[in-house]
Amino acid sequence: MSNQTRPLSEIKKISASDLKTKLKAESVSTSQDAGLQLLKDAQSFGVGMRDYLILAVDRGEETKLNGYELMLSELNLPFRNDFENGISLQAASETFQTYSGTRALFPTVIDDMLRFANRQDQLESVAPLVANTRTTAGVELLSTIVDDDSKDRDSFVIAEMSNIPVRTIKTSEKTVKFYKHGSAIRTSYEFSRRASLDILIPYANRIGRELERSKLAAAVGTLINGDGAYAAAPVVNQSSYNTATGVTATDGKINWQHFVYWLIQRAQAGVPVDTVVMNWDGYYQWLTLFTNPTSATGAPAMDNLRQMGVDVDRNAKGIQLLSRITPVLASVMPAGQLLGLSQADTLEELVEAGSDINETDRAIKNQTITVVRTENSGYRLVFGDTRSIFKFKEA
Repeated sequence: MSNQTRPLSEIKKISASDLKTKLKAESVSTSQDAGLQLLKDAQSFGVGMRDYLILAVDRGEETKLNGYELMLSELNLPFRNDFENGISLQAASETFQTYSGTRALFPTVIDDMLRFANRQDQLESVAPLVANTRTTAGVELLSTIVDDDSKDRDSFVIAEMSNIPVRTIKTSEKTVKFYKHGSAIRTSYEFSRRASLDILIPYANRIGRELERSKLAAAVGTLINGDGAYAAAPVVNQSSYNTATGVTATDGKINWQHFVYWLIQRAQAGVPVDTVVMNWDGYYQWLTLFTNPTSATGAPAMDNLRQMGVDVDRNAKGIQLLSRITPVLASVMPAGQLLGLSQADTLEELVEAGSDINETDRAIKNQTITVVRTENSGYRLVFGDTRSIFKFKEA
């Protein structure tokens, strides 16, 4: 594969019936070749199988189904049981087992099955930390933002006939480091022949949860340590605000006055915190900081906070102070520290095009069916000044 993805405008329409004939050919080699070609085509455009089929399959004028849904129907690949209409997941199992080329659609069918069967919350997720996710076809260079030498750039008030303050994006010689996340479960020939796909749901759920936690660990590592273009996040000790707040901090405990002062300092610097990352112990302190049943006066703590202008969501899932602040759980976050950031302009997630398709390729070529959830992704910092670590345990 080349290092450049093809533009989506080059996708040519393909007939649903012709694709069905090739994928469900009686010849094993013909079916395999059709599936591998389908994977290759999707990969060349840098999109997943679902999106490629939506864009490429000619659905005609007689159906309201999109291209992907039409192919599921044509290939007899249901993703849920509907016994009233005679639909069983066993049909999908038989299709995948009989026609190896149809396994090109296996990961997307599994994803659909999970979405329909289980809506379990992901307690640790990378999504709240990411400003943008985009697909990249090859090596991605790290970049930095450089201000020009205008003395007036801080105010951004442009006097008549004066120069416009400019920020320049410069690339470095260093590249984004990509990590492969995920795992797989391989089913035997006999299992695949006898079992319906729904038996795989709890196993696929575990794979998905582990993949997300792995991605989160990589993202938090970048936020803390930098990405090679930007340095590590600066650390401020809670006790350094003792004089400013007039209160002596209790080591190992988040002190309200010091926490608020940290938020104000970040806002004053022009990079207000709207996302705070913490481990489980930190989350416990976050919850008790905002939801203690009573305060020293005997009144509910949240009532007192609201009188101070602080709106607290149920279960302290977020607070409205200077701005809305959302807590994010990350087991890999060091103990005794909170990482504050501006979510919209801090971290970008890069996903390698077709990284999941390579695993599907292997499933087509052998007699097993493998539940694979992998992703090659990396993280880069957009700006370097939007992160700060509040250290409340110093000893």
